Amino acid sequence: MLKRTIKSCPDNTFHQFYAQKKKLFRCQLCHKHEATKQGIRDGRQKYFCPLCEKYFSRPVKRIKSVSRKRIISDHLAGLSYRQLEERTGIPKKRLCRLVNSQVNSLPDNLTITKSLIAKSGYSGNYVVDGKCIPVKEVVATSRSGRLPRSKKRRRITKGRVLIWGADYETHDLLHHGLAGGESYAAFSRHFQKLKEIGYPMKSLTLDDKREIAAAAKAQFPDCVIQLCVKHYLAKINRALRLSSVKVQINAREKRLEKCFLDETSEYIPTTRYYSMRQAVRLINEIFDLEDRHELLLDFQAIIASIVRAENYQIALNRIASLENYFWPERRKLNYPKEHIRAVRKLLFDFRDNQECLLNYLKYPHLNISSTTNLIEGYNSQLELRLASIRGFETEATAEKYLNAWILKRRLTKFTDCRKQFRKLNGKSPLECAGADISDVRKLIKAWWI
Repeated sequence: MLKRTIKSCPDNTFHQFYAQKKKLFRCQLCHKHEATKQGIRDGRQKYFCPLCEKYFSRPVKRIKSVSRKRIISDHLAGLSYRQLEERTGIPKKRLCRLVNSQVNSLPDNLTITKSLIAKSGYSGNYVVDGKCIPVKEVVATSRSGRLPRSKKRRRITKGRVLIWGADYETHDLLHHGLAGGESYAAFSRHFQKLKEIGYPMKSLTLDDKREIAAAAKAQFPDCVIQLCVKHYLAKINRALRLSSVKVQINAREKRLEKCFLDETSEYIPTTRYYSMRQAVRLINEIFDLEDRHELLLDFQAIIASIVRAENYQIALNRIASLENYFWPERRKLNYPKEHIRAVRKLLFDFRDNQECLLNYLKYPHLNISSTTNLIEGYNSQLELRLASIRGFETEATAEKYLNAWILKRRLTKFTDCRKQFRKLNGKSPLECAGADISDVRKLIKAWWI
């Protein structure tokens, strides 16, 4: 009944859609969408049309000779399946099966680390952080009296957290895992795995999360905890709400520079009367902003000078100046009460975190990282790769794919390291750790590395 309706339908679009669903093809003789595939012979695809009862053939679309190594490497580097199909001529479904089969056959990242840690030269300075990963899950919804939604429409994107860390000296990603959130239990499992494989953790650099420090101390009691200086200063900036004030001051300073003849001029000619008036007005506005937020700006500058001091003794001297001179004298002045309360609250918080903020200055021989910029850089690279992926279907799929991406990153050579890490350029993280790449290839047994 359905076939008769389709044949009598004047709209050929619906007919083609029905043929596509039934995997039927257009006949070259009668031009009806009733032909079926009958195999490939001599490089040509054979078809049979039951209406005209005849065979015809078409040349098979040639696939460019691209190695599997190149396909998987390009996909992990950021190319989507659609872009790979345009480049290689291989259908997307076949590319997906190819990538998934190889990704699922790879060993766990921790297994690679465990097999090489005895011969490696890790510094023991660990940098850890979490990254949100989109994972789709099916949510059961009760809709009484209505038809149930399809499985696809009941899927929502629910974030899972990738907990991972890197060795500071070698930039190597030792271990990773997915968890429901950045909780004590999740980080405790992470550090327990590192302890089992024998990682010599001396210090741990993290952002402002007490759960991470407590979990690390439970497994490595002697490790030194270092809070990220960059995160802490950003937290103070948010608490004091000075971002908009600094933007206004910088905007007025740029307008003030335009009042001069050029960058080398130190005065405005008397003939430029309008520029002189505008300069006076801008200077008064800048002074007014700085005066209204004087306490907040000075306190932020002092904290920044302490946590970024040249050495530990200079930091202690500046802390003594803050406690003995700045705060006792400034709180007596006629500043707004909300500013005094904000500074008092942040001063108490600084006293609690003072030791963890200055450990990188207190133990210079350990070469502790003062920021989490290393792992944040890896977060940015992973974010670029996941930009074209709307979400993983399951947590297991996400785990396998992230494991493959991290293994590829551990075997990719550095090219843009600067300053004290310039020596790492031309080497992969595993090579920087002293591992033999040939042993890694034998262990992975994959041709795409």
